[in-house]
Amino acid sequence: MTEYQVAIIGGGPAGLAAALTLSRSMMRTIVFDSPIPARNAASPHVAAFPSMDMAKPQDVRDSIAENIRAYGYAELKSAEIAEVSEDNDGFVLSSQGGSSFRAKRLLMTTGMVDLYPSIEGLKQRWGTSVINCPFCHGYELRNQSWGVYVHRPEILAAAEIYRNWTDDLVMFIEPGIDVAPERAEAIEALGIRLIPGRIEALEGDGAKLSEVVLRSGRRVPRDVLLVWPHQTQGELVKSLDLPLSDDGYVKIDECYRSGRRGIYAAGDLTYGGHQNTNTAIHMGNMAAAWLVFDLCQSRAREEINPEDRIEAAQ
Repeated sequence: MTEYQVAIIGGGPAGLAAALTLSRSMMRTIVFDSPIPARNAASPHVAAFPSMDMAKPQDVRDSIAENIRAYGYAELKSAEIAEVSEDNDGFVLSSQGGSSFRAKRLLMTTGMVDLYPSIEGLKQRWGTSVINCPFCHGYELRNQSWGVYVHRPEILAAAEIYRNWTDDLVMFIEPGIDVAPERAEAIEALGIRLIPGRIEALEGDGAKLSEVVLRSGRRVPRDVLLVWPHQTQGELVKSLDLPLSDDGYVKIDECYRSGRRGIYAAGDLTYGGHQNTNTAIHMGNMAAAWLVFDLCQSRAREEINPEDRIEAAQ
């Protein structure tokens, strides 16, 4: 069984950035990239990524992978890891194809699983006229008619931000979401319309949105709809029984260590904030640096014999 110093599960920006830093630190690493399409596969581009602004998501990953391969320390493997088990001072990883791998440390960069609302016509427009990040797609859709799907209270708190990209804005308020009268007044004073009612369907020509259809039958012309799906962890992360925050993200300390020995985490699975390529790359790089630190400390302890430990203590 091939043994690695670090196994990274997740071949997105966080995992690849970590692999690049680990390669430059001469750490034997393997990256498992699931053959399942990435969360941002439907996105036409990656925005605000220095030197690769507007590049396709796959082109960004391919570029980082090319950098990694040049060092020869990391193996990039297309495989789904089905099970992880502890083995002495490390882990054994079993792929769905039946292969096994061993690593001293494990870095989880699996991202999150989006839970899309049950709205007819949403998925076929996801990433084009239905978006979840104005910072990523707002520029290309600027000055068009926008809608915001309000299915949790915190979305209302950002009403002022959306007006940065358009003056024609509607907020669709799902049943059960209470809007305080003073907040409603403040939002409407900005020229934003509040429309209560459940969205039934999205209609338009192909991926282009033209109308939001409410369950009541009302039709509201819109070019763009902002939707923030709920998220959940993937099945492998759930199986590891890692401590999670109240909103379901993996808890990590300042060194990207999870609450389980030898397992680290970075990227979207650790936070629900501004999830984008730049942030994920930063987190992957930092997690890799701490992995190098911890592995070197562990190796130093193994090299010191009992007599040396006594002398060092004195």
